[in-house]
Amino acid sequence: MKLSLIFSYLTAAVFGLYGLAYAIQPYEMALLTTGLKPDTTSGLIDLRATYGGMMIAVAALIIALEKSAGLRYSLMTIWLVLFSMAITRLLGFFIDGPANSLMYIYFLAEIIGGGLALSLQRRETP
Repeated sequence: MKLSLIFSYLTAAVFGLYGLAYAIQPYEMALLTTGLKPDTTSGLIDLRATYGGMMIAVAALIIALEKSAGLRYSLMTIWLVLFSMAITRLLGFFIDGPANSLMYIYFLAEIIGGGLALSLQRRETP
């Protein structure tokens, strides 16, 4: 199995598992990742939908694109999502100030993962 395909499926698994964790335990995940203690029902519902549902959808999209349109589109989706997350996280560092260490780890993972996806996409034949 080629590296591009392994990377695509691995990334989909990470998004899917992260989304599933937020869908099942939004309070615990918010506390773990940000220190935030959601204290309203609406807050928990939004965490489930945004971090849970959207992440699961991104995972499904990565797999669906690989199967239907090709690996190049799957990899493009990965780098677009990861770089978008990195850019807005960086914006948060500048606007909001210092963050916990997990935010910096996420930022590095987004930059490295996005760069790898872009590099792998460029190597795929159209």
